[in-house]
Amino acid sequence: MFAVPVQAYPGGAAPSGTDGTNASAPDPANVGTVVETMNSGGYTYVLLENNGQRNWAAMAETTVKVGEQVELKQGMVMTNFTSKSLNRTFERIYFTQGLVRR
Repeated sequence: MFAVPVQAYPGGAAPSGTDGTNASAPDPANVGTVVETMNSGGYTYVLLENNGQRNWAAMAETTVKVGEQVELKQGMVMTNFTSKSLNRTFERIYFTQGLVRR
C-alpha cells in the first residue's frame, strides 16, 4: 500500500513526521527495488519490491534501471487503471510526482 499526500489536519498541526520536518524514515511501501520498468505514452511505469511486497507506480517519463533502489515522491493511488498505450489494466497503481534516488 502506498501513502497518499498529506492533507490538512483539523484542529492544528499534522502529526510529527507527516509534514516532512521530523520524518524519521520513509514509508516502507514507498521505497523499494525496481524489478520491472517500461516507458509508454510519456510515462515510466515501475514495479517496486520491498520485503516481498510488490507495487506498481507511474510518473512522468524518467530513466530508471532494474535493480535500482528508489523512493517515491507524493502522489495518489488509483485502482483498476487502464493504460491505453500499454493495453493493460493495473489493479492498483500509484501515480507519483517522481522518484527520489537512494
